[in-house]
Amino acid sequence: MKKFLRYSITFTLIVSSAVLLILLTQKTVSNENEYIYTLRLKELSGNTWYYEIYTRNKLIIKQETIPGISKIQYFNTKEEAEKIGLLVIRKLKSGIIPTISINELNQYDITFKK
Repeated sequence: MKKFLRYSITFTLIVSSAVLLILLTQKTVSNENEYIYTLRLKELSGNTWYYEIYTRNKLIIKQETIPGISKIQYFNTKEEAEKIGLLVIRKLKSGIIPTISINELNQYDITFKK
């Protein structure tokens, strides 16, 4: 009887350890799939700005012009480029296609010619 009890306890500990290891491994894998985005703001020329978005040190977006409008126009300030860059990152994190509309440009007080 003692031998059976010892084997039962050993078996239970092994199974519990295996289940715990599997659960911890799954959590680690899920964390590796989360993207961390980095926004870099750069001066283009003549007091115009643009943004770059990186993930895992890889450039994924370089936006030199104001998105969402038909004419080529540039961000007038670093703050404007930052506002839209952060909006794009929020959309990426939410799984939304990071397009920018004219309404969003107006909502974030971005200066552009209509």
